[in-house]
Amino acid sequence: MAQQTDPGEARRRIDQLVGSPHAQPLVDAYFEPERGFAGSVFDGLDEYGLLADNPPGRFTGDDIAASSLLDVRFGPKAVRTLLTSQELADALDAVPPRCPLWEADQPELQAASGLWSLIREIPGVGRTKASKLLARKRPELVPIVDSVISEALQLRFDTWRPIADALKDEGLRQRIDDLRPTRVTKPISTLRILDVVVWMSCSRSKAAVQVQLEVGAPATRSLT
Repeated sequence: MAQQTDPGEARRRIDQLVGSPHAQPLVDAYFEPERGFAGSVFDGLDEYGLLADNPPGRFTGDDIAASSLLDVRFGPKAVRTLLTSQELADALDAVPPRCPLWEADQPELQAASGLWSLIREIPGVGRTKASKLLARKRPELVPIVDSVISEALQLRFDTWRPIADALKDEGLRQRIDDLRPTRVTKPISTLRILDVVVWMSCSRSKAAVQVQLEVGAPATRSLT
């Protein structure tokens, strides 16, 4: 039997990271273009309109390029499948484009789960790639789940439910939304801001650690 996530522990960790005095400067740094992070380009929301081709009913080259900004690579077969499969396009179109994860009902979650399963069937597309691609297409519904997020929130087999349960708390959602950087004028989803808070706080990448040290946050490792 697959190990299940403790929703209470996931919530506790989200509270801790969102409530940190370092959360705001970490988020702000992530969205500064000169820092070299994906920032708002991933969402197609930057001031230059980069990678903005993101229609709700089909996958595009911009979607694949945007996902690659988060350190994943889609091979040639995966790219062809994503861009040409009508089955995938139909499954994507069946998922409501503006449905928050914490409000999703069973039919909406089933549609998203069906799309998830189809994408996972593409050779070379695992959980991390699938989550980043779907977070681009349905930013209010699908959270990014990579090794950093999974470890930080102690997520196991089930990843959406613990995050959805935590975000049913309107007060927590407001605290996350309050961290949106002022320099980004277009709306960024609550899930995306949460992802940035957790990743910037817990990543061991050189770029993230440099910011952690700069803003006085606990560093995940030494750079020496």
